[in-house]
Amino acid sequence: MQLKLSALGGSGRRWWFLNGAPLGDSANQGSINASFERLGRYQLSVLDEAGQTARLEFSVVD
Repeated sequence: MQLKLSALGGSGRRWWFLNGAPLGDSANQGSINASFERLGRYQLSVLDEAGQTARLEFSVVD
């Protein structure tokens, strides 16, 4: 499964993390693509230049 990730609000560049590991970064209001090859639980978080964070937990199921 592939998802296009973006965040509303915040400011500047964003750094993305999947289960605590760096996933990539995006420009202000930009997006990145993420692939999920395995079933299971995931935690997605994003950090912006101002130090604001957001977190989402979800599961990929069959």
